[in-house]
Amino acid sequence: MINYSIAMRGVNANLFEINQAKSRIKAAQAKGETPNADDVALVNTEVLNAFAVAQYAEVMTIEKFARHIATHGCVYSRADISAILYLAVDCMREMLLEGRKIRLGDLGDFSVALSSKGAETAKKFTDDYITAVNVVWDCGKEFKNLRKDAEFNLVASRSAQAAMLKAIKNGSTVVDLNGTGSDDEPTDPSNPDDGSDNGSDNPSGGGTDSGSGGSTPKQVTVSATVNDESMGSVTGTGSFAPGESATLIATANEGYRFVKWEDGVTDNPRNVTVGESDATYSAIFETE
Repeated sequence: MINYSIAMRGVNANLFEINQAKSRIKAAQAKGETPNADDVALVNTEVLNAFAVAQYAEVMTIEKFARHIATHGCVYSRADISAILYLAVDCMREMLLEGRKIRLGDLGDFSVALSSKGAETAKKFTDDYITAVNVVWDCGKEFKNLRKDAEFNLVASRSAQAAMLKAIKNGSTVVDLNGTGSDDEPTDPSNPDDGSDNGSDNPSGGGTDSGSGGSTPKQVTVSATVNDESMGSVTGTGSFAPGESATLIATANEGYRFVKWEDGVTDNPRNVTVGESDATYSAIFETE
């Protein structure tokens, strides 16, 4: 059973410009200034659609996973399975650092991808420009799409559950998840933090717990689009705290290849530092 919550995300083609306008509005408000009318009007054009966001029910450690394997008619003990899994992790890391691609049947392929800063010329480029070595998992056919075998259960997001727990601890009987006090109240486009979710795992959008007066942890949404969904997809999106690092991986379907991100960056995987406002990255694929 896969748990999921529902999040509202902007679907405008000019979502990047809208998020930039939100940042400018927030900066103006922080200075006590009146936001630019054009920015307010632009934010007011944002169209939000409801999307599913996966919510994991439990973190399976190696020990828990080994115990689970041992219950499936396995002749090996949990301790033996744990030892093999730990050894597999060490050996996979060793082989990846030796520049090998690891192919594990239906589990898929594991390889490395590099992120780097740009040098003015190829002659000036050295390995000092390489900023990250990331592992890419190209899953096998058994993991390509689990939709036909999946069952779903709608739950509250983790941030909503945290807000509820906080209210209980503070003796409050009301939890404000929207930051507006009413689901029927329209959000104020001049205030980016007035409760619009925009895909965040934090439905409060930076709103406050009406019973305690404290603010809920801020979450920022990193989302991604592709120029053609039949060509590939992007993983690594989700909700993050400002300042955290998100790793976006563009995976091309058979017969296609990743070209670049819409802003010209060619790193794949791409490491981005999460800012104070939602951000959307667009991957471009083409026929091989």
